Amino acid sequence: MNLVVRRPAVAGQFYAGTEKALRSQIEWCFKHELGPGEVPEPADKPLENLLALVCPHAGYMYSGPVASHAYARLAREGRPDVVVILGPNHTGYGRPVAVSASKAWRTPLGDVEVDTELAEAIANKAEIAALDDEAHIFEHSIEVQLPFLQFLYGRAFRVVPICMMF
Repeated sequence: MNLVVRRPAVAGQFYAGTEKALRSQIEWCFKHELGPGEVPEPADKPLENLLALVCPHAGYMYSGPVASHAYARLAREGRPDVVVILGPNHTGYGRPVAVSASKAWRTPLGDVEVDTELAEAIANKAEIAALDDEAHIFEHSIEVQLPFLQFLYGRAFRVVPICMMF
């Protein structure tokens, strides 16, 4: 199953379903007392040293302020070209290690381009991975990361979503 654009599964549930409300909700996450306290201004330089972030993947009302700390750190470090996002598979659908074959992922903030060349290379080189969109259709763990990245960087990055059962 190859989707041209992976549509949002949890917009309006785990995070706000409209662009205006979502931007406001992300600002709330950054400014919240459990968040970093302010909306970061992304550094105008390529990302050099930061290799990984660990973020929660629940609804923003529960974990958004905590997740915003990771994205504030990323913003200070620079601008990523490609973000590989590993997320757990809560649904049990699809392959055990499913690399998205979609061309883009949609949120209320617009479409995020998938680095299809890197996605294919990962699926071809890693014996346990396969191109598979079935695992991603109803899964929220990767989707909830995208609006934070879009809020900070607009369309100036690509992603490789990988959903894992183990």
